Amino acid sequence: MHTHPSTTLAPRPLNTRPRIRRHLAVAATTALLAAAAPAEAMPDTASPACVRHDTTATLTTDAGAPRYRIAGWLCTPPHPTSTVQLLLSGFTYSHTYWTTSAPSTDWVAAALGSGQAVYMIDRIGVGASARPPAEQVTADSEAHVTHQIVTALRDGTLGRYRRVVGVGHSYGSIVWMAEAASHRDVDALVLTGMLHQLPPDQMTAFAAALHPAADDPKFPHAGMPDGYLTTQPGSRAALFLDPDTATADAAGWDEATKSTGTTGELTFTPETETRYSRQIRVPVLTIVGASDALLCTADLPCTTGTQLCHRERPAYAADLPLSMASIPRTGHSITLHRTSAAAASIANRWITGHTSRDPRVTTCPA
Repeated sequence: MHTHPSTTLAPRPLNTRPRIRRHLAVAATTALLAAAAPAEAMPDTASPACVRHDTTATLTTDAGAPRYRIAGWLCTPPHPTSTVQLLLSGFTYSHTYWTTSAPSTDWVAAALGSGQAVYMIDRIGVGASARPPAEQVTADSEAHVTHQIVTALRDGTLGRYRRVVGVGHSYGSIVWMAEAASHRDVDALVLTGMLHQLPPDQMTAFAAALHPAADDPKFPHAGMPDGYLTTQPGSRAALFLDPDTATADAAGWDEATKSTGTTGELTFTPETETRYSRQIRVPVLTIVGASDALLCTADLPCTTGTQLCHRERPAYAADLPLSMASIPRTGHSITLHRTSAAAASIANRWITGHTSRDPRVTTCPA
């Protein structure tokens, strides 16, 4: 029985644009950003505590299903630990989201400093991982991939950790909800940059910023398959950053390190999202930037934990331990802001059971 943390605490085919547009139209109202791997250049983590440790996984349970490479980096603290954070990045982000370009905003370093191990991956279809057909890369298939990685972190393939905490950003948080609901093999979830109520105008703006990755100058020789998407050049800062608190090089770094998503990932609907969240049975901590341009509006504010509880409580089982934290003056991509150390601190204290002494965390009433 797992111990839960304290509840207090390919060449591009011709004429692909019509199909892309159809998927983006669906994404505008229903989705949150939210083979061998091609040669997309990805910067490796520079931390000496992190070692490249790839694994393989299938997208389905079907007999004979192909196994795909999942690029991963296992990071360990100086002393032995029984807890590992498994990090899933958001749509068009790779594992570098968690390390960024500045030591002060490095989520991995903060986790290691609190005594926890970290396994961060390039999700299937992202970065150095394999790229299956786009329509096969969905929240459900990624949940199955993640389940196999959780198992590997427990059975000795990647480690023998007693506690596995799922940590997601944006679309990565959605994958974690699907995984926890379907497999129930993690001990807690930290969901960042994800809420169930999505402002339609903001989702339309996000969808309008997407285009085929094969058309993007960032990937001129990567052989991006049909159905792989990325953000148009120069569009990310307005979507993901608060200009007042973003790190000095955040906008340039974000454009230089952007990755891809798939049309299959954009088929995930709010109704499915809620169906999954209501089946989660482990404690959940949600962390959102108060000035998240994709999730927060005057009508749907994110300024306090109480406001977030009001928005999120109906999406979960009434008796589920649910906590919220709002990070002031912070945009959607939390780790690209000078304020991100607060988010990492909140998460690490919650995971290690010290939330009762953290006034930044609001426990949502049943």
